Amino acid sequence: MVEMALVLPLFLALLMGILVYGQYFLLAHSVQQAANDGARAAITGLDAADRSAIATRAVDRSMTAIAGFTPAARGVAAGETGAAVTVAVTYAVPATSLIRSSFVPSPGNVIRARATFELPAD
Repeated sequence: MVEMALVLPLFLALLMGILVYGQYFLLAHSVQQAANDGARAAITGLDAADRSAIATRAVDRSMTAIAGFTPAARGVAAGETGAAVTVAVTYAVPATSLIRSSFVPSPGNVIRARATFELPAD
């Protein structure tokens, strides 16, 4: 019984760490994929405003797979530099997420990702 009292807190901390960082990596991958989808879709736009609107719609479509996603929790910025389109996505992790638990130190409450695609040559 004494061994369990010594080992159980360490085991629970390890288990919570696995869950918290597992969810963080899942969300980070989902946000990066949303940025990739937004940049890929944005290259079809005719001008900067059109590309920004297309990127935002593509990011929202991609992020609907995240449980608890609301458009208010994300930010999308699309920009052009010469022959490339860059889409930056930020996502504020919801308060109900395991990442915000105080039991294990977490990497952060805001996840950022960026993707760049070259515009097709004329």
